[in-house]
Parts: sequence; C-alpha cells; structure tokens
Amino acid sequence: MLLKNIHRLGAILTLLGMIATAQAVDWNSARNIYPGIKLIAVKKDKPRLIRMFIMRIDLKTPGLSFAVTGRAPGWGKPMPDDPKIPIRTQRTTTGDFMRNARKPVAQGGRGLNMIVAVNASPWRPWRLPFTQKFADPPGLTISDGVLVGQRGKDPVFVVYRDGDVDIVDKVKPEDIPKIKNAVSGFQIVARNGKVLPDTVPMNRSCHPRTAYGLSADRRYLYLIAIDGRQKKWSLGAKGSETGQFLLDAGASDVINMDGGGSTTMCYWDRHKKKPVMVNRQSDTGNYMRPVATNLGIVLNRRDK
Repeated sequence: MLLKNIHRLGAILTLLGMIATAQAVDWNSARNIYPGIKLIAVKKDKPRLIRMFIMRIDLKTPGLSFAVTGRAPGWGKPMPDDPKIPIRTQRTTTGDFMRNARKPVAQGGRGLNMIVAVNASPWRPWRLPFTQKFADPPGLTISDGVLVGQRGKDPVFVVYRDGDVDIVDKVKPEDIPKIKNAVSGFQIVARNGKVLPDTVPMNRSCHPRTAYGLSADRRYLYLIAIDGRQKKWSLGAKGSETGQFLLDAGASDVINMDGGGSTTMCYWDRHKKKPVMVNRQSDTGNYMRPVATNLGIVLNRRDK
C-alpha cells in the first residue's frame, strides 16, 4: 500500500510539474494590442542574455484572417541579376508589407486591415551584394489561394480554405487546392509538445530567430521574435531553445522560420498610424531587412 501511494504521489507530482512547465508565460500580464491578440516581452539572463517578444493570437477571434506576400511583377520570368532563378516574390520589409496591404485597392494596395505582420520564409539568391530585388523562397508559398512558389520539401505553415491552420512536414499535391495561404520555414523544432533535437548546424548556434507555434487544439497561434547578435541587448537562441520558449508560451508544435537579420515582428499602431517593430534587429533599433515573404494577421473591420 505504501509503495502504491508513493507511485501515485509521484504521478501526481509529475503531472503538476507538466502543468507548471506547459505554460510558463503569464498571459494575464501580457498587453492586449487588439481583440484576441496579446503581446509580451520576455528577458532571460540564463543560459545567456536573451530578449524575446511573443504574440498569442486567438484564432477564434471574429473577423480574423491571414495574408501572405503575393506574386511579384514579372512572376515566372528569369531574375534580371540571376537568370537561372525565376522571379517569385519581390523583397520588401515587414513594415512596408503591412503599409502596402493596408492601402486602398484604388491606390495599388490590398485594402486589408492588417494589424500584425511577421517575416516568414528564407530565399535565394542569398549572396553578395544581398541587394537583389526579387526572391525565390523554398518550399510552398500560397497567397490568397494563388500558388506563388513550390520548391523543395521544407515544412509549411498552412491556412486552409475552411479556416483550419496547421504546421505540416509537407503538403501533398492533391491538397494544394485546399490551401488559402502558406509559407515555408527551415525546420519543425517542436512537435506534439516535445522539443526536437538540433540536427543541423545552424540550430546548434545562437542567432536571432522567428518562429510560429500552434496550440494542440489549434485555438492559438504563437509568434516569437528573438533578438540576437547584440552583445549588451540579446545574444540569440538555438533552434531547440526557440521551440521550448514557444512550448512555455502554450504551443504544441513549432516551426522555425527565417531568422538572423530578417527577424521582424510588427503591429499597426492606431495612434501613430504606422507599423511599429517590437523587436530590435540591430544596435540602431530601427533597421528592417527586405525579405522574401511575410505573414500578416487581418481583421475585417477597419481601425483608424
């Protein structure tokens, strides 16, 4: 009987430990930036100086939808500065992606009430002088039901036409028509509530990071921007650490997106009437790199 009670107590303590560590981020103390969207800044001193910014987005918020970078002018043609690579997207900063999306259609915009934007996929060509106008992201890219690019077998963040959202290792060709928006990342760094090992060199070293996470019930989307390469501000994180940070926030599955100097998280400031970057890409604090793709969060009502 004593041994059975000890085993039972051990099981209870283990369960309590899992509950305590499953959501270490206190969302009650987070800032409500829009209905259904919370933002929190986290600073860690161990295992090194790390500053990160995490958003939790309630996917059941009425009127909430997604937007992804669309096809560039000249889509499918050879790139002017690299004829062996086809044009897929035009590089733009996350802030400009939001500005352009919010412009009326009559002014060349998309007429969307975009309230959050974050960088997404890596791209090619990535070589000096790094000023190429166009990009070809890997994996699958779909914008509002239009296929933008399909190259390689990278994992994908997908938004289906029926509203379901998921993080998948790959998309079957027959499932592409079911998808409304999609962007691909580098690796899945957490799956079913467990962190995956760092199997590639880039994940074993510390860098700025962007990652997306989903709760097990797919109710919440988590976005994280981790600053790095700034000695007195933040030193960055490994891939597995990034996965753990979003598990601590409440996610079950996490995909590591493009990071480094691309890491950018913005929201639309209704008072300043402009995108505000919450993280800091560099010591200047105001630099945004033009990237291949961005992911936007949209509400179907217009905020002034």
